[in-house]
Amino acid sequence: MFAFLSVPLLSALNWVHGFVGNYGWSIIVLTVIINAAMFPLRHKSNVSMRKMQAIQPQVKAIQDRYAKLKMTDPARQKMNTEMMELYRQKGVNPASGCVPMLLQFPVLLAFYSMLSQSIELRGAEFGLWIMDLSQPDPYYVIPVLMAVTMFWQTKITPTTADPAQQRVMLIMPLLFTVFFLQAPSGLVIYWFVSNLWAIGQQYFTSWLIGPAPALAVRPPAERRTKSVGASRTSDAEKRS
Repeated sequence: MFAFLSVPLLSALNWVHGFVGNYGWSIIVLTVIINAAMFPLRHKSNVSMRKMQAIQPQVKAIQDRYAKLKMTDPARQKMNTEMMELYRQKGVNPASGCVPMLLQFPVLLAFYSMLSQSIELRGAEFGLWIMDLSQPDPYYVIPVLMAVTMFWQTKITPTTADPAQQRVMLIMPLLFTVFFLQAPSGLVIYWFVSNLWAIGQQYFTSWLIGPAPALAVRPPAERRTKSVGASRTSDAEKRS
């Protein structure tokens, strides 16, 4: 099913192996090459997500205006029109944040197919405790490191989700860890290095475009002081 990707990946891996001489390091080098090729797309996605984060209060205001309408109400179409107009004005593409992840999954599955079936990787050593890249990590070291990097990446990635949804997203690293515990160690190395690259690129993008703008919210004490002052002024006006 994934031969159209697995075969070119195996050819590329064998080509890199001709220079490196170790299939584990060849997987790392090939992972860097793949992620470098995706750098512009991922950068554009990060910038778009940052813009989405900045306009979230405006999006919420539009949604609140139509919150009482039923999903089948034709008037809700106006909400979609306003949202798309806002995205157009701000130069935001809501779907761009998902594109890098969607592109990575076919490569992930192709790597899994390649590592599971290619003769070249049967018994291929990486070094230390990993004696066969086509078999799971016997001590689960790399899956745990992969989970840490995935959790880290989730924490620093810009998102427009509410706090409850963000907490749900933090469960994803645990689910992936369960899957990767029995996955070929070469596959886990690929995902681990990809996560490290994504983390580094996220920090680079944040440095390049600056930190996300903080929403200016007055402290509660200040709001209470102004409220009390306003009520006293109102009482004085009434007495006068």
